[in-house]
Amino acid sequence: MGGPHDPLLQTLTGELPFVILASALLALPLSFFLLWLYRRAVRRSMRSRSGVIVPVVPPARASSPPPHNIELSFDGSSLSSPLPTQSVIRQIERGPWQAAAVYAAAGAGYALVMAIGWLAATHDAFKPLKFLWLFWSYVWPAVLTANLVAGSTRRGKACVLLAYFAVLAVLGAVVLMTSPKLTLGQLIFGFWLVINGPSTVLLFTFLLRGIRAVGPMVITFVVVGVLGAEVAVDVARRSNRILRLAADVAVHLRLSGTAMFWVLLMMGFAIFGLVGWPLLRWVRWRYEHKRISDQSLACDSICFLFGIFQSIYVAFEGWWWIFTGLAGFVVYKCIANAGFFWLARGRKASAPKLLLLRVFSLGRRSERLFSALGKHWLRAGSIRMIAGPDLATSTVEPHEFLDFVSGKLARRFIDGPATLDLRLRELDTRPDWDGRFRVTDFFCYADTWKMVLARLIGESDAVLMDLRGFTHRNAGCSYEIEELLSVAPLERVVIVVDRTTDMAFLEQVVKTGWSTLRTNSPNRERESRRLRLLRFAGSSSQDLKQLLQRLCLAVEGADKLENDKGQPQADRGALSAGA
Repeated sequence: MGGPHDPLLQTLTGELPFVILASALLALPLSFFLLWLYRRAVRRSMRSRSGVIVPVVPPARASSPPPHNIELSFDGSSLSSPLPTQSVIRQIERGPWQAAAVYAAAGAGYALVMAIGWLAATHDAFKPLKFLWLFWSYVWPAVLTANLVAGSTRRGKACVLLAYFAVLAVLGAVVLMTSPKLTLGQLIFGFWLVINGPSTVLLFTFLLRGIRAVGPMVITFVVVGVLGAEVAVDVARRSNRILRLAADVAVHLRLSGTAMFWVLLMMGFAIFGLVGWPLLRWVRWRYEHKRISDQSLACDSICFLFGIFQSIYVAFEGWWWIFTGLAGFVVYKCIANAGFFWLARGRKASAPKLLLLRVFSLGRRSERLFSALGKHWLRAGSIRMIAGPDLATSTVEPHEFLDFVSGKLARRFIDGPATLDLRLRELDTRPDWDGRFRVTDFFCYADTWKMVLARLIGESDAVLMDLRGFTHRNAGCSYEIEELLSVAPLERVVIVVDRTTDMAFLEQVVKTGWSTLRTNSPNRERESRRLRLLRFAGSSSQDLKQLLQRLCLAVEGADKLENDKGQPQADRGALSAGA
């Protein structure tokens, strides 16, 4: 067992936590800054032109309006009869919790290893109640992972946390009753907060909603760089020859001792940064080959981070116990891989493709809807969208972010029909290894987005258009509505509105678009003339459930909903938009 002055023990229990904490403090503002630059670059490119002549073929408009009027109808909140979409609905609603159950089982395996490691390192006698307390304390990372994977509403997340702390309180009370020498402060402040507090605080520095997409990558690179800076200073401190060389350089360059110290730090950071960049490229390769997903990268980061910090405390009993966290992480990965392999049995080869259109100025409301929708819908099908500044930082993928950092973001933008054809051919519609489908961003210039929109509408199984906040200032959305009416069958379209939607202007836009349908529009002669609108406050699980049900019906065909005699008619507030 290493003594208190053992250099290796001091490194593992002192310098390693310092490196991680310093890295987090640097990674947080760096992530926000890089994503700000990324959003600005996307916005600037979207407003520019492609520089390529994009052929525009005027659509053939009919000389007369359709023979029927279009009806804007607010859907009711219930589905009373069995529908073919029930299997899809179950997958969408249960899929996130099934994934959370897999991660919970993996987290339990990790906690089991850590609890056994604690007892073995401290030579503490095995007592069932105390072991359960240790185990449940180490399960905490799995609770955070479950909320990340399946928590789509604040109420749902709060219920998960409440259940965990309720069990923790019961176990703590029983342990205190059976162990008079223990105190509440020792259990909570002396153990639980010690092993979980620092990691939890640190976790939110790179899993905040605003930087979650790139946080794990940024902190990985910064940890390697800070480690290099620490090594550079440590090597210089231990070598008289290097110290003399550094002093000579400082004298020659007329640098102070403090300035030379910072030069050593930056040199170490830069040298180790050369190692960190290939590490990020390796992450990119694994992502492109579906060995990891954006969600699994975040979940693995949670377990690995807790493994590092929680193993530091047992390392005081001997440096070799630092590998306890690594052993727990390996067990976690094995269980997770086995669990998702089991869930993949019987998975359908085809999956619905959802096109998401929205008002770019929604900001946080758009992010919250996308987050909740992504957790559920991506368990059954993919999402396609035209990239915009509102969700640029929420949907950025590892390879897109690395292209931006390396100055190659322009190659992601579509500059003509040939590039669009290539992007569509390259689309991989298979799910990731964890059963989750992906979001595909189509980066468009100011003169190519209309061409991309028409293709995406025609090749999507359902279209969700978020018109919350829609007013006369949203000219792009007005064009999208008219394009939807001409290209997509009405039963494939779901439109979300709320009190901020200018309903009078929306009705006017729909009326104009309906009166100028193209000659080949699938809606000219169809019996279904109902454009479904859904009021969505986004504050409850019922709102989300209703939205998911409507999207499933949009995939299957809305005519089943119209023939459902059991649906309450009182929930329908129809507006007539005459031709």
